[in-house]
Amino acid sequence: MVAGPGKIRGLAALALTGLLLVPLAAIPADPHAGHGQEAAADSRHPIPLDAREKNFLLSEMREFLAVSQHILAASQAGDMKAVAAAARSVGLKAHRDDFTNPASIVQGIRKKAPQEFLPLGKATHAGFDEIADIAEQIGDKDAVNNLLADNMRRCVACHAGYRVADGH
Repeated sequence: MVAGPGKIRGLAALALTGLLLVPLAAIPADPHAGHGQEAAADSRHPIPLDAREKNFLLSEMREFLAVSQHILAASQAGDMKAVAAAARSVGLKAHRDDFTNPASIVQGIRKKAPQEFLPLGKATHAGFDEIADIAEQIGDKDAVNNLLADNMRRCVACHAGYRVADGH
C-alpha cells in the first residue's frame, strides 16, 4: 500500500513536532529548580588563585563576554571591520606575551591550574583571531557567528569544568 501525499505530510508534521518537543522535555518547568543542590555539590575542579590572579582571570573572562556581545552585534549589522577589531583585541596575537613571558601572571596561574585548563584559554584567544581573519578575508556573518558559537562552547566547557577558589 502506498501512502498519499496528504498522509506523508501529516506523518512528517507529526515527526517534526516530536523532534521539537523532545528538547523541551529536558528543560525544567522552573529554570531555578535545583540550583541550591548544584551549588552544594559543585564537582568542578577548583583552581586556587591568589587575589591578583583571580582578578586577572575573571577580568579576562568578562572581557571575552563583552567582546563576544560586540562581535555578535557588529556581525548582525554587517560591520566586519568592527567584528575584526573586537576579535583581535582579545586574540592570541594580542596576548602572546601573557603566554610566553615567564614572569607573566598567566604563568603563575598555569602552575596552579590542571594541565588541561590553560589550553582552553589559549584556544579561546586563538578562536578570536580566527573570527577576525574570517571577518576580514571573507566577511560572511554566518561564518563569523558559527566561529563565535564554537568559541563560546570553549567558555561553557571551561565554566562547566573549573571554578576559581581562593588560594590565599
